[in-house]
Amino acid sequence: MRPRSFGLIFLLFIFFYCQKPPIPKLEESVRPIKIEKGLVNVKDIDPNIEIDLRYSTSENFTGSIIYPFQTCLLRKETAEKLKAANTEFQSYGYRIKIWDGYRPPYAQKILWEKVPNPRYVGNPTKGGSVHNRGGAVDLTLIDSEGKELEMPSLYDEFTYKASPFRKDLEPTVSKNLEVLVGILTKHGFKQISSEWWHYNDGDAKVYPLVEVDPKLWEK
Repeated sequence: MRPRSFGLIFLLFIFFYCQKPPIPKLEESVRPIKIEKGLVNVKDIDPNIEIDLRYSTSENFTGSIIYPFQTCLLRKETAEKLKAANTEFQSYGYRIKIWDGYRPPYAQKILWEKVPNPRYVGNPTKGGSVHNRGGAVDLTLIDSEGKELEMPSLYDEFTYKASPFRKDLEPTVSKNLEVLVGILTKHGFKQISSEWWHYNDGDAKVYPLVEVDPKLWEK
């Protein structure tokens, strides 16, 4: 075979080889996020958020187990705001730890019976709590070892000690609180005067009161 013919055949081979359709890439399967009446499992939005639902244990002011579930739910919009805040907290070496999120209406009635004080517990006959809408969260911060940062009081301390506006806080506590409040408000949350751990989604007023069983996520 002449060299010129060989070169022509080689060029034709390269041409036809390049015309072969590309091998399609297999798409990665993404598990869809379960949503019920606007609520999602916080862990589905941000697995780096620590969950410690106190009302799913007896370690709360009632001394009794209120929730027959372990899953923390929030409005999807609220959970996404919390994820953004948690990402910023992680840049400081901290993470969010949640004590309470969505609270079913039946649980609100139980808590109201224990503490019928609207300063600390929403009256279920007068709109209940923002927790019942999935737009409120009780939380704190933990460090890289999982240790809670020192804050103004223990969780569910229904006295003046729980106020984030106290003037008698220790410098370390005041600094920790400043970090907590600063980042959460930056990402769309609002604090309240009676409980340093409670934050409402700034858009919570448009969220409806819903009744959802968190155990739907546990099946």
